[in-house]
Amino acid sequence: MEVTKEQALEMFKFNPFKLDTIYNKVPDGGSTAAYRCGPFIDLVEDTYLWQWCDAAFRITKNSSAYWKGDATLPALQRVYGITFPDKKQMKDYVKIQELASKRDHRKIGEDQQLFFFDKMSPGSCFFLPHGARIYNRLIELIRGEYHTRDILSHYPKRI
Repeated sequence: MEVTKEQALEMFKFNPFKLDTIYNKVPDGGSTAAYRCGPFIDLVEDTYLWQWCDAAFRITKNSSAYWKGDATLPALQRVYGITFPDKKQMKDYVKIQELASKRDHRKIGEDQQLFFFDKMSPGSCFFLPHGARIYNRLIELIRGEYHTRDILSHYPKRI
């Protein structure tokens, strides 16, 4: 629904963060969009995304975030979600995500004791003996293919 700046200020008078957004983004005498689904109401940026009130919604994750990205301002809860026009599409999506998590190479590699991850170095895998052998063999294969295909001769040699 479309609301005037004054209506929006009255509607969200309990929320200082929404008030700040309204004051800074809505011109005087202008209007903004709000989304209502039952008792829930919120400001929206892209109204075309909110065309289904009967849609299937799912929260996928949450995290903490500072207001306006400034650590001196209050921390807020950031919520990530996904929506579908009907519940069948939501069920299909959930099923696909579950299957994908079972095939996650990070989990499979750890289960096969090829490598492990440590919280002290997030994103870096540490190879175990069998994983190191596979990794080294793959590098050897790639280097051999470069040599066989004469790929590196097209580039200047490093000194």
